[in-house]
Amino acid sequence: MARLLIGREHIVARPRDLRKITLPKKDLDAMKPEHRSALLMLGLFLNEANWLLKLLVRSVDGMSDDPEGQASFSLAMLMATTLAGKVYEGSNQVRKGWLSIALKEVQLSDELKLLRKQLNKRNSGDTLKDIRKKIAFHYPEERLDFNNLAQYVEDSDAALFMVPEGYVGDILSHLSTLAGIEPLLALKDGTTYKDKLQTVWDEVLETTRLYCRVVGELMIALLGQSIPNV
Repeated sequence: MARLLIGREHIVARPRDLRKITLPKKDLDAMKPEHRSALLMLGLFLNEANWLLKLLVRSVDGMSDDPEGQASFSLAMLMATTLAGKVYEGSNQVRKGWLSIALKEVQLSDELKLLRKQLNKRNSGDTLKDIRKKIAFHYPEERLDFNNLAQYVEDSDAALFMVPEGYVGDILSHLSTLAGIEPLLALKDGTTYKDKLQTVWDEVLETTRLYCRVVGELMIALLGQSIPNV
């Protein structure tokens, strides 16, 4: 049951040339306070999204039917839902609030304006919002149980892993991980739970790619305007 969820082909980790860009302290100090805050916030958005993506790749690689593989499955669910919640929150910050006001003073290319509109449209749907409210940052108010997954749960899925020496960090309820994805399956239509879940993950990952591009290019535009010599 833990094998087909997030294919690695959806998240490709390729070698990159790493370049360090040092921002002069005097130029940072000379920036308008709202622009400096915007630069810091956009960087935080990218840090979190990139880390979650990399951890998601590693956890997906480790998924299998043995105990360690099921632990990787649980970690993949945590990383994917947290990523969706972060993308939803970050996109909203770019769209409205103090960050949006600060970015209005930045000259954006027509392409970047179009990308922002595309991101806003994606973020206005129910998928990321429901993941953020029902799984990522909140727990469901209704009772947790199997509805969509009931016909797929087997004896081997009803597993708890623990060690006798202690409980902090050493208990894994695989059964609860499966029950925890129930709210995801209600979001999409599909013939099987795998089809439904794959549709959700595809949307999350496609939106994440768009989000990271928009945030990165906003940082570049902001730096280009505030610190032209960089």
